[in-house]
Amino acid sequence: MSKRTISRREFLKAAGIAAAGGVLAACGPATTATTAPPAASTAAPAVTAPAVVKGGKVQLGILEVNKEGTQKFLDAVDFKGKTGLDYEIVTRSDTKETELARLAAAIQAGTSPYDIIDFEDELATTLSRSGYVIGVDDLLPSDFWDDFSDAMVAYTKTWSTYQGATFRIVHNWEFPYWWYRKDWFDAKGVKVPTTWDEVKPLGGTFTDQSTGVWASMDGLIKGAFLNVYLAWITLQAGGNPFDVGDPYKVALQYIYDLMYTNNVLNPASLQSDYNQQNAAYFADKVAFMRQWPFIGDVARSPDNAKWFSEDKLAVAVPPVGPGGKGGSTYAAAWGFGIVKTAPNMDAAKEAFKFIVSKDAAPEAMKQSYWYLNARKSVLAAADPNNWLVKQMKMYTDAGVIGVRPFHPRFVEALTVLEDTAAAYLTKQISLDESLSQAKSRLATLT
Repeated sequence: MSKRTISRREFLKAAGIAAAGGVLAACGPATTATTAPPAASTAAPAVTAPAVVKGGKVQLGILEVNKEGTQKFLDAVDFKGKTGLDYEIVTRSDTKETELARLAAAIQAGTSPYDIIDFEDELATTLSRSGYVIGVDDLLPSDFWDDFSDAMVAYTKTWSTYQGATFRIVHNWEFPYWWYRKDWFDAKGVKVPTTWDEVKPLGGTFTDQSTGVWASMDGLIKGAFLNVYLAWITLQAGGNPFDVGDPYKVALQYIYDLMYTNNVLNPASLQSDYNQQNAAYFADKVAFMRQWPFIGDVARSPDNAKWFSEDKLAVAVPPVGPGGKGGSTYAAAWGFGIVKTAPNMDAAKEAFKFIVSKDAAPEAMKQSYWYLNARKSVLAAADPNNWLVKQMKMYTDAGVIGVRPFHPRFVEALTVLEDTAAAYLTKQISLDESLSQAKSRLATLT
């Protein structure tokens, strides 16, 4: 099982959390509805149906960084032999804005640069509501969702379903983990916090501003970084930040208190991205933090060989907030969908059925961890001793993965939250003013 170390830039592309722009497509016609993903059952898995289209060719739109792994996957599963189809991997744009413009122009002309596209959450809301991708439920066996974890099914119903039609099948499944310096906690005889209240005293335990050490740090600069944390904390508080309700108010107050009352969270986080956050952690300036799993690759890279040991980058489930443990973190994902104007539609449908099947998914993961997720078949085939597999299984088994907070105009909405939250967290406006501005600006997006 290969695991390639990726750069932060590659990860930000892959995780779909790069700096957000303000372009969203207008809501369009719905895809043809079939049925939304059902709850997982105990029925026996079906065998993937053989292809009925022979001799065609399908084009897949994949990020440049993931083309090699995808080709290895397709060759390893004998895609051509099993489907009777040829394939071509076409490089899709590496930003959602560029990709949206590219697809919109092609679809309006009645064509597409590819038949199947691999796309992120930020594009999911726009492509589905613009009618640019089709429903795929009729391509899936009746027991298809039995292979998915409960968290993946719940996520799909929110992020990959529109007006009753599933339009995307997830293959990349990643969520922020709670990382901590086990060596520091052990040396001070401090237990890992299990609740928000237990986090607050850790400022007094670890923070030493004279040496630049803080109990915690994050990457909270505006540009979709701050939004990730706002969503994470508000979910822990029991809500969706885009609702601007009581849970969001509780979350903002909690973040503010961590910074200025409890001296837990370094306020410099508001000017930091993930690269700066990681640098502080590797410089022994942070006791614990929320971060995406790519830090595990970075920490284990040759550049950090002298620093790294397992007790410096331990993982625990996040401290539970008022909303309960089920919303302790959330997943962001990428998945496959079929473009409405696919030039090779029949071939695309057969190829899609094959690449998302329970037979193909484990082999995809073995060739590239870009295809690691919490499908039962995938986790069963994964190396149980791999650090990332162990963490994903731990969080899945613990039942701490909630649904990523959703808004139908996600990119525009997150910009509103970032602007108004940052003004409060930098003490420019009051909490009530921040909430009022967020509500009024979000109201214009509906």
